[in-house]
Amino acid sequence: MGDDITFAARFRDWIAIKKMSIDEKTRPEEVAALLSGITATIDCKSFEFAGVKTEIIDAYAEALTKGKRKAYGALAEIFSQIKPGELKAKLVEASDEQKQWLAESYFMRRLLSNLGFRAWIDAEDLQKAYPDLKIPKPRGRMPGKKKGV
Repeated sequence: MGDDITFAARFRDWIAIKKMSIDEKTRPEEVAALLSGITATIDCKSFEFAGVKTEIIDAYAEALTKGKRKAYGALAEIFSQIKPGELKAKLVEASDEQKQWLAESYFMRRLLSNLGFRAWIDAEDLQKAYPDLKIPKPRGRMPGKKKGV
């Protein structure tokens, strides 16, 4: 009998289930792919459930990164142009003064992600590292995708 990884969550109208049976033929990168999928599944939801209005941070980060390419220079440019009062106002608008650090954490993740930087493993990076790895696409409608495309 092999090992397994099971993640199941149900909270209000949110349901997420990820599971995988592991045997002697299972490669470590397959396990990494499942774990990165679990991370992606819970990442945004954890901030939402903690009271962060992610849509406010998403819009602000999008405005800051629009038209920018993945480059450390672009990241430095964005940080040098951010007005501290403006950022604080967005963070407070997206949460409250006591939870501002949660909104700030989400902001950093979104900013890095929008530019193409990752501080965590994701399915796209694993696919580049292991082209033969078959990572299932998430089910359901994907934001930004048009029907029939």
